[in-house]
Amino acid sequence: MNARALVWAMVCCSPLLVWPQSLSVGPNDTQLSDSGVQVLAPEPVRVGRELLMHAMPVTQTPPVFFLNNGTGGRAGPFELIDGAAVGAKQNPFTLHMVDHGLRFTLHSATNAIYGPFTATNGAPVLVGGATTTLVRVPPQLQVTISHANRTAQSPSIGIAPYDAGLARSLYELRTKYAALVDRVNTDTASARLEGVPTIHSSATGNTFTPVVKTSTRDKQNANKGSELSAMTFLDKVFEQSFRIRPQAVADGGAYRFQMPPGNYVLCALQRIKDPNAASLAGSLTAVWWTTFQFDGEHPLSLALTAENAVTWREIFAFEDKR
Repeated sequence: MNARALVWAMVCCSPLLVWPQSLSVGPNDTQLSDSGVQVLAPEPVRVGRELLMHAMPVTQTPPVFFLNNGTGGRAGPFELIDGAAVGAKQNPFTLHMVDHGLRFTLHSATNAIYGPFTATNGAPVLVGGATTTLVRVPPQLQVTISHANRTAQSPSIGIAPYDAGLARSLYELRTKYAALVDRVNTDTASARLEGVPTIHSSATGNTFTPVVKTSTRDKQNANKGSELSAMTFLDKVFEQSFRIRPQAVADGGAYRFQMPPGNYVLCALQRIKDPNAASLAGSLTAVWWTTFQFDGEHPLSLALTAENAVTWREIFAFEDKR
Protein backbone atom coordinates (compact mmCIF):
# COMPACT_ATOMS: atom_id res chain seq x y z
CA MET A 1 0.00 0.00 0.00
CA ASN A 2 1.50 3.36 -0.93
CA ALA A 3 1.51 6.42 1.28
CA ARG A 4 -1.59 8.00 -0.27
CA ALA A 5 -3.60 4.76 0.06
CA LEU A 6 -2.50 4.34 3.63
CA VAL A 7 -3.53 7.92 4.45
CA TRP A 8 -6.99 7.19 3.04
CA ALA A 9 -7.28 3.98 5.02
CA MET A 10 -6.33 5.70 8.24
CA VAL A 11 -8.66 8.62 7.55
CA CYS A 12 -11.53 6.16 7.16
CA CYS A 13 -10.67 3.81 10.00
CA SER A 14 -8.55 5.44 12.68
CA PRO A 15 -10.31 6.86 15.79
CA LEU A 16 -7.26 9.02 16.38
CA LEU A 17 -8.40 11.36 13.62
CA VAL A 18 -11.27 12.64 15.79
CA TRP A 19 -8.86 13.89 18.44
CA PRO A 20 -9.06 17.65 19.00
CA GLN A 21 -6.30 19.71 17.41
CA SER A 22 -4.75 21.00 20.63
CA LEU A 23 -1.86 20.23 22.93
CA SER A 24 -2.77 17.87 25.75
CA VAL A 25 -1.19 15.48 28.20
CA GLY A 26 -2.02 11.80 27.95
CA PRO A 27 -1.36 8.86 30.23
CA ASN A 28 2.16 8.64 31.68
CA ASP A 29 2.74 12.32 30.86
CA THR A 30 2.46 11.61 27.10
CA GLN A 31 2.59 14.91 25.16
CA LEU A 32 0.18 15.21 22.22
CA SER A 33 0.63 17.82 19.49
CA ASP A 34 -1.26 18.25 16.24
CA SER A 35 0.23 17.90 12.73
CA GLY A 36 -0.92 18.98 9.27
CA VAL A 37 -1.33 16.69 6.27
CA GLN A 38 1.50 16.48 3.74
CA VAL A 39 2.82 14.03 1.17
CA LEU A 40 6.57 14.25 1.64
CA ALA A 41 7.51 13.93 -2.03
CA PRO A 42 10.21 16.00 -3.75
CA GLU A 43 9.20 19.08 -5.68
CA PRO A 44 7.90 18.29 -9.19
CA VAL A 45 10.63 18.31 -11.80
CA ARG A 46 10.79 20.82 -14.60
CA VAL A 47 12.31 20.74 -18.07
CA GLY A 48 13.88 23.60 -19.97
CA ARG A 49 14.11 24.50 -23.64
CA GLU A 50 17.54 22.95 -24.02
CA LEU A 51 17.57 19.18 -24.44
CA LEU A 52 20.18 18.15 -21.88
CA MET A 53 21.11 14.48 -22.12
CA HIS A 54 23.57 12.04 -20.61
CA ALA A 55 26.91 11.84 -22.40
CA MET A 56 29.82 9.40 -22.28
CA PRO A 57 33.42 9.85 -23.46
CA VAL A 58 33.96 8.28 -26.87
CA THR A 59 37.49 7.15 -27.69
CA GLN A 60 38.87 8.40 -31.01
CA THR A 61 41.84 6.65 -32.63
CA PRO A 62 43.98 7.56 -35.67
CA PRO A 63 42.99 6.47 -39.20
CA VAL A 64 44.53 3.17 -40.32
CA PHE A 65 45.91 2.08 -43.68
CA PHE A 66 47.67 -0.81 -45.45
CA LEU A 67 50.26 -0.77 -48.23
CA ASN A 68 49.35 -3.27 -50.93
CA ASN A 69 52.16 -4.66 -53.09
CA GLY A 70 50.19 -6.02 -56.04
CA THR A 71 50.09 -9.79 -55.76
CA GLY A 72 52.93 -9.73 -53.24
CA GLY A 73 50.63 -9.19 -50.28
CA ARG A 74 50.10 -6.22 -48.01
CA ALA A 75 51.96 -4.56 -45.17
CA GLY A 76 50.27 -3.05 -42.15
CA PRO A 77 48.09 -1.95 -40.64
CA PHE A 78 49.77 1.41 -39.94
CA GLU A 79 48.42 4.51 -38.27
CA LEU A 80 48.01 7.57 -40.46
CA ILE A 81 49.34 9.96 -37.87
CA ASP A 82 52.42 12.12 -37.47
CA GLY A 83 55.31 10.10 -36.03
CA ALA A 84 53.87 6.67 -36.79
CA ALA A 85 56.20 3.81 -37.71
CA VAL A 86 55.61 2.40 -41.20
CA GLY A 87 57.23 -0.66 -42.76
CA ALA A 88 59.34 -3.47 -41.32
CA LYS A 89 59.67 -3.48 -37.53
CA GLN A 90 63.44 -3.92 -37.80
CA ASN A 91 63.96 -0.78 -39.89
CA PRO A 92 60.74 1.26 -40.15
CA PHE A 93 60.13 4.60 -41.77
CA THR A 94 58.74 7.51 -39.77
CA LEU A 95 55.58 9.06 -41.16
CA HIS A 96 55.15 12.84 -41.13
CA MET A 97 51.89 14.54 -42.09
CA VAL A 98 52.11 17.59 -44.37
CA ASP A 99 49.68 19.96 -46.11
CA HIS A 100 47.27 19.91 -43.16
CA GLY A 101 46.97 16.13 -43.23
CA LEU A 102 46.23 15.84 -46.95
CA ARG A 103 49.63 14.27 -47.71
CA PHE A 104 52.49 12.58 -45.89
CA THR A 105 56.20 11.82 -46.22
CA LEU A 106 58.25 8.80 -45.11
CA HIS A 107 61.63 9.35 -43.44
CA SER A 108 64.22 6.57 -43.22
CA ALA A 109 66.76 6.06 -40.43
CA THR A 110 69.42 7.45 -42.82
CA ASN A 111 67.43 10.69 -43.21
CA ALA A 112 66.25 9.85 -46.71
CA ILE A 113 62.82 11.38 -47.42
CA TYR A 114 60.21 9.82 -49.71
CA GLY A 115 57.11 11.61 -50.86
CA PRO A 116 54.98 13.51 -50.26
CA PHE A 117 52.21 11.02 -51.00
CA THR A 118 48.48 11.68 -51.12
CA ALA A 119 46.72 10.33 -48.04
CA THR A 120 43.68 9.06 -49.93
CA ASN A 121 42.51 5.54 -50.64
CA GLY A 122 44.18 4.04 -53.75
CA ALA A 123 47.04 6.57 -53.90
CA PRO A 124 50.44 5.20 -55.09
CA VAL A 125 53.34 5.13 -52.62
CA LEU A 126 56.82 4.81 -54.21
CA VAL A 127 59.67 3.90 -51.85
CA GLY A 128 63.10 2.70 -53.05
CA GLY A 129 61.85 1.76 -56.50
CA ALA A 130 58.93 -0.33 -55.17
CA THR A 131 55.43 0.97 -55.83
CA THR A 132 52.67 0.11 -53.39
CA THR A 133 49.05 1.21 -53.10
CA LEU A 134 47.64 2.94 -50.04
CA VAL A 135 44.46 1.25 -48.81
CA ARG A 136 42.51 3.17 -46.15
CA VAL A 137 40.57 1.10 -43.64
CA PRO A 138 36.97 2.40 -43.47
CA PRO A 139 36.53 4.03 -40.05
CA GLN A 140 33.95 2.46 -37.77
CA LEU A 141 32.41 2.80 -34.36
CA GLN A 142 33.15 -0.27 -32.25
CA VAL A 143 31.00 -0.94 -29.18
CA THR A 144 31.62 -3.57 -26.51
CA ILE A 145 29.28 -4.49 -23.65
CA SER A 146 30.45 -5.99 -20.38
CA HIS A 147 28.07 -6.32 -17.43
CA ALA A 148 28.41 -9.01 -14.78
CA ASN A 149 24.62 -9.20 -14.21
CA ARG A 150 23.52 -9.28 -17.85
CA THR A 151 20.94 -11.90 -18.81
CA ALA A 152 21.16 -14.22 -21.81
CA GLN A 153 18.89 -11.87 -23.73
CA SER A 154 20.75 -10.07 -26.52
CA PRO A 155 21.17 -6.32 -26.07
CA SER A 156 19.50 -3.75 -28.28
CA ILE A 157 22.05 -1.36 -29.77
CA GLY A 158 21.28 1.35 -32.28
CA ILE A 159 22.37 4.74 -33.56
CA ALA A 160 20.19 7.61 -34.75
CA PRO A 161 21.21 10.71 -36.71
CA TYR A 162 20.79 13.70 -34.42
CA ASP A 163 18.43 15.65 -36.66
CA ALA A 164 15.26 17.67 -36.17
CA GLY A 165 13.05 14.57 -36.32
CA LEU A 166 14.96 12.81 -33.56
CA ALA A 167 15.01 15.98 -31.45
CA ARG A 168 11.20 16.17 -31.58
CA SER A 169 10.91 12.54 -30.49
CA LEU A 170 13.35 13.08 -27.63
CA TYR A 171 11.55 16.20 -26.40
CA GLU A 172 8.33 14.16 -26.27
CA LEU A 173 10.10 11.31 -24.50
CA ARG A 174 11.56 13.72 -21.94
CA THR A 175 8.09 15.10 -21.18
CA LYS A 176 6.78 11.59 -20.54
CA TYR A 177 9.77 10.78 -18.36
CA ALA A 178 9.31 13.93 -16.29
CA ALA A 179 5.73 12.87 -15.55
CA LEU A 180 6.95 9.38 -14.63
CA VAL A 181 9.55 10.80 -12.25
CA ASP A 182 6.90 12.90 -10.51
CA ARG A 183 4.54 9.93 -10.24
CA VAL A 184 7.07 7.51 -8.78
CA ASN A 185 8.36 10.19 -6.39
CA THR A 186 4.83 10.67 -5.09
CA ASP A 187 4.01 6.95 -4.94
CA THR A 188 7.13 6.17 -2.90
CA ALA A 189 6.99 9.18 -0.58
CA SER A 190 6.11 9.09 3.09
CA ALA A 191 2.99 10.94 4.27
CA ARG A 192 2.20 13.06 7.29
CA LEU A 193 -1.34 12.23 8.53
CA GLU A 194 -3.92 14.95 9.03
CA GLY A 195 -5.17 15.40 12.54
CA VAL A 196 -2.81 12.83 14.06
CA PRO A 197 -0.59 14.37 16.76
CA THR A 198 3.03 13.74 17.57
CA ILE A 199 3.17 11.72 20.77
CA HIS A 200 6.06 11.95 23.21
CA SER A 201 6.26 9.73 26.26
CA SER A 202 8.21 11.21 29.11
CA ALA A 203 8.21 7.76 30.72
CA THR A 204 9.98 5.97 27.87
CA GLY A 205 11.52 8.92 26.07
CA ASN A 206 10.06 7.68 22.77
CA THR A 207 8.47 10.00 20.21
CA PHE A 208 5.86 8.76 17.77
CA THR A 209 5.27 10.95 14.71
CA PRO A 210 2.29 10.85 12.35
CA VAL A 211 4.55 10.08 9.40
CA VAL A 212 3.66 6.91 7.51
CA LYS A 213 6.46 5.45 5.42
CA THR A 214 5.85 3.56 2.20
CA SER A 215 6.81 -0.08 2.53
CA THR A 216 9.85 -1.47 0.75
CA ARG A 217 7.66 -3.73 -1.38
CA ASP A 218 5.43 -0.84 -2.43
CA LYS A 219 8.51 1.18 -3.37
CA GLN A 220 9.85 -1.73 -5.40
CA ASN A 221 6.50 -2.14 -7.17
CA ALA A 222 6.31 1.57 -7.94
CA ASN A 223 9.85 1.63 -9.30
CA LYS A 224 9.30 -1.51 -11.35
CA GLY A 225 6.06 -0.17 -12.79
CA SER A 226 7.69 3.12 -13.74
CA GLU A 227 10.56 1.29 -15.43
CA LEU A 228 8.15 -0.83 -17.48
CA SER A 229 6.40 2.31 -18.67
CA ALA A 230 9.71 4.07 -19.34
CA MET A 231 11.04 1.14 -21.38
CA THR A 232 7.81 0.96 -23.39
CA PHE A 233 8.20 4.63 -24.32
CA LEU A 234 11.90 4.19 -25.10
CA ASP A 235 11.40 1.03 -27.15
CA LYS A 236 9.00 2.90 -29.44
CA VAL A 237 11.51 5.70 -30.03
CA PHE A 238 14.29 3.14 -30.50
CA GLU A 239 12.40 1.24 -33.20
CA GLN A 240 11.35 4.41 -35.00
CA SER A 241 14.60 6.38 -34.92
CA PHE A 242 17.62 4.23 -33.97
CA ARG A 243 17.75 2.39 -37.28
CA ILE A 244 21.51 2.27 -37.78
CA ARG A 245 22.32 -1.18 -36.44
CA PRO A 246 25.64 -3.08 -36.24
CA GLN A 247 26.98 -4.30 -39.57
CA ALA A 248 28.99 -7.03 -37.85
CA VAL A 249 29.72 -8.57 -34.47
CA ALA A 250 33.43 -9.27 -34.11
CA ASP A 251 35.16 -11.80 -31.88
CA GLY A 252 34.66 -10.95 -28.23
CA GLY A 253 31.23 -9.44 -28.83
CA ALA A 254 32.33 -6.14 -30.39
CA TYR A 255 29.53 -4.47 -32.36
CA ARG A 256 30.73 -2.49 -35.39
CA PHE A 257 28.87 0.39 -37.02
CA GLN A 258 29.50 2.24 -40.24
CA MET A 259 27.85 5.57 -41.01
CA PRO A 260 28.54 8.81 -42.89
CA PRO A 261 30.00 11.83 -41.10
CA GLY A 262 27.56 13.61 -38.83
CA ASN A 263 26.13 13.99 -35.33
CA TYR A 264 24.53 10.95 -33.72
CA VAL A 265 22.93 9.52 -30.59
CA LEU A 266 23.74 5.98 -29.43
CA CYS A 267 21.31 3.95 -27.32
CA ALA A 268 22.05 0.50 -25.89
CA LEU A 269 19.68 -1.52 -23.70
CA GLN A 270 20.60 -4.68 -21.81
CA ARG A 271 18.42 -6.70 -19.47
CA ILE A 272 20.23 -7.38 -16.20
CA LYS A 273 19.39 -9.53 -13.20
CA ASP A 274 18.25 -7.84 -10.03
CA PRO A 275 20.53 -9.26 -7.30
CA ASN A 276 17.67 -8.84 -4.81
CA ALA A 277 15.16 -10.80 -6.89
CA ALA A 278 14.68 -14.55 -6.86
CA SER A 279 13.77 -14.81 -10.55
CA LEU A 280 13.96 -12.95 -13.84
CA ALA A 281 10.74 -11.22 -12.86
CA GLY A 282 13.01 -8.85 -10.97
CA SER A 283 15.20 -8.09 -13.99
CA LEU A 284 16.08 -4.51 -14.73
CA THR A 285 17.32 -2.67 -17.79
CA ALA A 286 20.77 -1.11 -18.03
CA VAL A 287 20.86 1.86 -20.37
CA TRP A 288 23.82 3.38 -22.16
CA TRP A 289 23.20 6.70 -23.86
CA THR A 290 25.41 9.32 -25.46
CA THR A 291 25.66 11.86 -28.23
CA PHE A 292 28.76 11.80 -30.42
CA GLN A 293 30.22 13.27 -33.57
CA PHE A 294 31.73 11.20 -36.38
CA ASP A 295 34.09 12.92 -38.82
CA GLY A 296 34.32 10.04 -41.29
CA GLU A 297 38.09 9.83 -40.80
CA HIS A 298 38.85 8.62 -37.27
CA PRO A 299 37.64 5.28 -35.83
CA LEU A 300 35.66 5.52 -32.60
CA SER A 301 35.13 3.07 -29.76
CA LEU A 302 32.89 2.76 -26.71
CA ALA A 303 33.27 0.32 -23.82
CA LEU A 304 29.87 -0.12 -22.12
CA THR A 305 30.21 -1.44 -18.58
CA ALA A 306 28.22 -1.69 -15.36
CA GLU A 307 30.07 1.39 -14.12
CA ASN A 308 28.93 3.70 -16.91
CA ALA A 309 25.40 2.31 -17.31
CA VAL A 310 22.49 4.53 -16.29
CA THR A 311 18.78 4.10 -15.59
CA TRP A 312 15.92 5.63 -17.56
CA ARG A 313 15.79 8.48 -15.03
CA GLU A 314 19.31 9.57 -16.00
CA ILE A 315 18.94 9.84 -19.77
CA PHE A 316 17.69 13.44 -19.49
CA ALA A 317 18.68 16.14 -17.02
CA PHE A 318 15.78 17.37 -14.88
CA GLU A 319 15.63 20.27 -12.47
CA ASP A 320 13.56 20.70 -9.32
CA LYS A 321 11.03 23.54 -9.28
CA ARG A 322 11.94 26.24 -6.83
